[in-house]
Amino acid sequence: MESAAAPAPLSDDDSTAPSFLRAERPQGWNRDSSVRPETVRLARLHARTRFAVMAWPGDQENATRVVVELMKNAIEHVGPQHPEGQLVLDLIVAEDETLLIAVTDPSPAFPDFFTAITAQKNTGLAAIRELGGETTWRPSDDGDTKTVQVLIRHPSPAADSH
Repeated sequence: MESAAAPAPLSDDDSTAPSFLRAERPQGWNRDSSVRPETVRLARLHARTRFAVMAWPGDQENATRVVVELMKNAIEHVGPQHPEGQLVLDLIVAEDETLLIAVTDPSPAFPDFFTAITAQKNTGLAAIRELGGETTWRPSDDGDTKTVQVLIRHPSPAADSH
């Protein structure tokens, strides 16, 4: 099931862009998917589309790669134990253009998380680190699921010009 957050009203900032050209922030979107390999392809397509619709100014190709890695990891590591489970992909762009990519899966455990994110070998979470993502995870309050999330900070235009 797909849902999009209600658009936030445009702010009265000092931007020189006309209001109809400024992206609304914060902005979010999510989609439920089954734990199946074809879910990765669909997540890639949805992410590319949503990043464009949300007008996220960061590296959309790298952000899409992060989505793919998170979905592949969830399917590979959780799918065998929960073949009928659901994954939830959340994409949220904050007011400061920070992108949050989160995948919730039906397993509350994440054994060896620190090893996975610090690995020097070719793993999904190591690739996310190389793309500039900050990865964390947390179990749900009820202990039934977990969410693995990645923050991608977009530098301000002022920082880009120096």
